[in-house]
Amino acid sequence: MNLQRLNEDQITELYKEHMVIDFPKAELKPLKMILKSLEEGFYDCFGLFEEDKMVGYTFMVKLDNSYLIDYIAIFPELRNKGIGANLLTLIDDYLETADRIIGEVEDPVYTDDEAQKELQTRRLNFYLRNNCKDTNLRVECFGVHYIVLEAGKKHCKDKDEAWNLYKGFYKSFLSEDKFNKNIKRLF
Repeated sequence: MNLQRLNEDQITELYKEHMVIDFPKAELKPLKMILKSLEEGFYDCFGLFEEDKMVGYTFMVKLDNSYLIDYIAIFPELRNKGIGANLLTLIDDYLETADRIIGEVEDPVYTDDEAQKELQTRRLNFYLRNNCKDTNLRVECFGVHYIVLEAGKKHCKDKDEAWNLYKGFYKSFLSEDKFNKNIKRLF
């Protein structure tokens, strides 16, 4: 398996065929915003390929030499086969010299729906089993409650450093007003 940078046509097709299904509407940025971020050079979109067939993907925000994993998914019919763990390993290898790699996972504490709580807990445990660490930072981003995790070889010294990095990612593409209305540190 390998990561391949996606072009605009591949991103558009992936967005329309998979991302709108893989992610809740509240968590999915508009395609136009993704493509603009890509064009402006602070966003990377990669497909995970097995031979010549895409089996998953990851989209990342870049800030200097640090990365925020914005989206990551394996195609539904291929889940629970170890491919997601391979993708995380490939990301770590690809970003070996990155200063920091962080990501978000929904916090199961904030849902009363038992099926959602189970799914969110499984996702969180998947990341923790696959070398991601909890920064102990909790945020609300556009109304969604997240646990901020970190991957890679270098880690934030504390949750204040994680917050400053997280904040920097969102301030890099949101206006100050939009940031202040939609991004909050919970603890």
